[in-house]
Amino acid sequence: MVTDPSLLALRHLDQDYALEPGRDYLLGAAADCDLRISGQNVAPHHARLRASESGAELVDLGSEIGTYRNGERVACAHLEVGDALQLGDGAVVVTRDAGQAAILPIPAMVADAAARRRRVAAPNPGVRRFEEIGFTDLVADELRHAPWLAVSAILHAALFLLLLFLFPTRQPSGDARVTVDLDLSASRVTDGEASVETPEVVTEEVEVPLDIDEPVAPPEVVEAPPPEKEAPGEMTTNPRLAKRPPAPKSEAEQTTNRRGDVTGVGSAGFKQTVAELQKSGLEIVFVFDSTGSMGETIRDTKNTIAEMLQMLRALVPDARVGLVTYRDRGRDEDYVVRQIPLGLDFWQASNFVQNVQADGGGDRPEAVRDGLRAAFTQDWGATSRRVVVLAGDAPPHQRDRSDLGELVRGFASRGNSFVYALVTSPRDAGEDTHEEFRRIAQLGKGECLPLDSHEEVLRRVLDFAFGQQFDGDLAKVRAFLRDNADRTETWALDLSRRGGSDLEVALRRKPVDAALLHALVRLPKRPVIEQLVRTLAYPTTPPHTRQAIAWVLQRVFDLSTPPVDPITGEPVSERGISYLTNLARRLPE
Repeated sequence: MVTDPSLLALRHLDQDYALEPGRDYLLGAAADCDLRISGQNVAPHHARLRASESGAELVDLGSEIGTYRNGERVACAHLEVGDALQLGDGAVVVTRDAGQAAILPIPAMVADAAARRRRVAAPNPGVRRFEEIGFTDLVADELRHAPWLAVSAILHAALFLLLLFLFPTRQPSGDARVTVDLDLSASRVTDGEASVETPEVVTEEVEVPLDIDEPVAPPEVVEAPPPEKEAPGEMTTNPRLAKRPPAPKSEAEQTTNRRGDVTGVGSAGFKQTVAELQKSGLEIVFVFDSTGSMGETIRDTKNTIAEMLQMLRALVPDARVGLVTYRDRGRDEDYVVRQIPLGLDFWQASNFVQNVQADGGGDRPEAVRDGLRAAFTQDWGATSRRVVVLAGDAPPHQRDRSDLGELVRGFASRGNSFVYALVTSPRDAGEDTHEEFRRIAQLGKGECLPLDSHEEVLRRVLDFAFGQQFDGDLAKVRAFLRDNADRTETWALDLSRRGGSDLEVALRRKPVDAALLHALVRLPKRPVIEQLVRTLAYPTTPPHTRQAIAWVLQRVFDLSTPPVDPITGEPVSERGISYLTNLARRLPE
């Protein structure tokens, strides 16, 4: 229960609006609403909120799409701090006013101000037209309605004089001095004895309609780059006339800026290869056996998949990854093949591996052909480097070997497609496994390597992706990223502590930033984790956001598997949400 309702506020589009006890607030898309909600499917008068001494009550006004609180549709509801509201596609979060919330004006005041402006501008015979009112008259009229403007003007003037006194204008040093005379009547600029004809300036009147009742969104503020240093003797460039700020940085540039210039690590040949892959693209499908004999390999793969994805994201941010696991055909098997398609969702890939358990596989041969077929039929890019990595410790079925060879040969017929093989537990795999995996790699223009140590999964997959000749360079990149792993971005820490609508927006970006998720895991706060659980339950939460939240919650709560199905990405059941909510309540504030 909220103890002090006067501290309640509504956060919408990164702005807090204070709720004053005793007031009703109309929420919707119409211009006469107290708080206009941006988004699709928002009704003109969507909901009404009453703030009182006992808290805030929300009432849906019969909107067709409905009003949702924490993912549940409500006709009326009592609001608490942290509640997330959905009005159509418009998102509103109930938060506390930390003294920065804006005050929503009373509708009557807004209407009175608009009417006063219209009266001043109206072409009334008894009243001077707006164009005929002089500057002095206009200022006097405004001062009569808002005397505080005079006080503000005096204070600003005093501040200007004080700054002028403290920071006098410096004369340029040196013997050279330039004198510029402006002769406006002759439309010429004189510089010493030389004169330059100035072009004629033609002004064109453009009629811009002014809708006084409609709120105007503030202009987007773009931070300009610092001015370049001028050479001695040159005139200082006015910062306002500086070059336009650079275009928004790509995901690769953002990654290198946040984590250091990782693309600068390694030899010249390695850097050139990375640059070429960033242009052409890199796609990897990891195909692995998940029968009972692969238990140790899968455990190591779970521990290394996140690091592998981190390195791929740092070097080639647009790299696409797919995962396929196979067992065998038979009644006792839970599945023959499970997979997630090629994509940029690294969190889904990590969740998929965490969800795989080694089981089944009674006889030695396994469904290797089915696993590779699933990999070859992915939605591959036309120009990217296409890599399939097979990992297993058992051969394919004898009856599948002919068909399997044709599948591999067909995939590798393109010059940018390769198939590699890793024999896990090489001493126990049997000569038939080594022979078949070598044949698959040969047909796929790749290599077959034994895994003497299961920790080599990460190293070998990256070697296949970038080239084995760059093994030393990849080791340097891995060490570089590990050295920077403990660094936490300040913006991510701040957002992970504050939560609210800013966090909701960040989690909906695609892909979700790794720095933010690591910050949420490192310093979990109960209100923020509770918000993540609620977001997980929303039916409108995007699948990639749900996967990212599941990745965080598995680590915060030390769960054996992610709370979201990595294949379907469907919302968590009510029972699952209740369980996660109880876990969140045990966290510190």
